[in-house]
Amino acid sequence: MSDQGASVGLVIRQGHDRDPVAGAVVRAVAGPLVAAGKRFVTRSVPDEDAELRVYRLWARTGGVAGVILFEVTADDPRPPLLRQIDMPFVALAPSTLSVDFPAVVVDRAASSAALAAFLDGYPARRRVSVTGTAPAEPLGDELGADDAEAEVLRTDDIVGASVRLGVEARDRGRTVLIVDGDHDAVAVLSALQNADIRVPEDVALICRSDSLVCQSASLPITAIDRRGREIGAVLGEAAIRAIDDGVLHPISTPAPVVVARETT
Repeated sequence: MSDQGASVGLVIRQGHDRDPVAGAVVRAVAGPLVAAGKRFVTRSVPDEDAELRVYRLWARTGGVAGVILFEVTADDPRPPLLRQIDMPFVALAPSTLSVDFPAVVVDRAASSAALAAFLDGYPARRRVSVTGTAPAEPLGDELGADDAEAEVLRTDDIVGASVRLGVEARDRGRTVLIVDGDHDAVAVLSALQNADIRVPEDVALICRSDSLVCQSASLPITAIDRRGREIGAVLGEAAIRAIDDGVLHPISTPAPVVVARETT
């Protein structure tokens, strides 16, 4: 196999490149590939059609030996296309999806389970998930099934809503706030501190996706480690096996954990 033929490709749709978990996965994928003597090629595209065009180009030019797919869904057009053009691949797929191709399987509900386990018995009068859009994983009973009030607040003003909840917490008792993104979490923390709302005494703060941003905040933020680095390493090794051997049974990934820091 030539050096060029040893390349493994990954196409990232715009938006995923700002996801800290996806970023950790991408960075970790490279390690096993480089160790196996393979080049790692990435492309950023705006949409599905552009992604499919990249695969056709790679198949036509012969510069890539196989590809990694992110976020495979039901009726996804990418696996059929890659089979049609005879391009080996491995996919990152949710555990709820039945697959008949090489895949690394992620249990998206596991993040909710990790959060529920952390909150079980955590002293708070109220638990609120403050989100701009529906979270990637189902909520289920993640906010706890005990006597604490639990709700999901969807808003375009995550920071403002969080401060209002913090003010209410002074009179009602401690509130746990769960926010989706690391930058939102840091902005919420700063706004709470500027409003003289005590963290974690009045408001405990948890982010759904751990990152260096959470770890280096003025108060390091408690966050769900969704195991992006471990998933990336498994995905890289799976890509090598799928491309070199052509056979790979679905592989499960490590379960997420809540990393407790100074905001809880």
